[in-house]
Amino acid sequence: MITTASAKKLVVISDIHLGNPFSKGRDEALRFLKWAAVEGYDICINGDGLEIAQVSFDKLALEIPMVVKTLKDINKLGTSVYYIVGNHDIALENFLEDWGSLKVCPFLNLSSGSSRIRIEHGHLYDPFFVKFPAAYEVLTRMAGIFLEINPNLYKLWNNIEKLFTQLRWKKSGIAGELPEFQEAAYEICRRGFDAVIFGHTHHMGEVDLPENKKYYNSGSWLISYNYLEINDGVIQKKNWLKAIR
Repeated sequence: MITTASAKKLVVISDIHLGNPFSKGRDEALRFLKWAAVEGYDICINGDGLEIAQVSFDKLALEIPMVVKTLKDINKLGTSVYYIVGNHDIALENFLEDWGSLKVCPFLNLSSGSSRIRIEHGHLYDPFFVKFPAAYEVLTRMAGIFLEINPNLYKLWNNIEKLFTQLRWKKSGIAGELPEFQEAAYEICRRGFDAVIFGHTHHMGEVDLPENKKYYNSGSWLISYNYLEINDGVIQKKNWLKAIR
């Protein structure tokens, strides 16, 4: 299984959740992947690209043929596509490897320019996921039911998370995230990395860490189409719709 790679140009997206009734970004995501390949970027899907935790495999199967076709087209251009498994798609790990179009990995240690960057979904640093896995799974499935009934509940929850963390956590950080993610990113950087990229929380942002290190979150594609661009080691936050204007 691959855990290391090098690339001058690479884009990182996460949390598309294809197959989830709330995920409306399939067509835009596939356009984005094609665009990235044509522009000479390698691609990293940083977890939860597909959704199995909140939907049945039958529903997910409706999304798969177009995704597979797009990945095969991208491979013909010589583009490397790395897929880091997350908590909503971990049950699909062997299935994804069988596609042959993806380099499936638990995390990716990327060398780009003079920078060493760790890319990881980030669910292993979510205190609720780690401490209460059974409760987390039950609530995840319940959330899927409520989202199917009323997708606007996701936007409400997203805003509640931001408000809660701003009131609870006075330190600078990414709005909506618990401090454990930034702390984990710094600990990883101390192992010899210049920057860390997580997904999972759906909150895009960046944080300056001690010793001139950086932490980024690649956000999600459930509300806006966010991604990170890495070019010769330099990481920038981007939005897909703004990029194509």
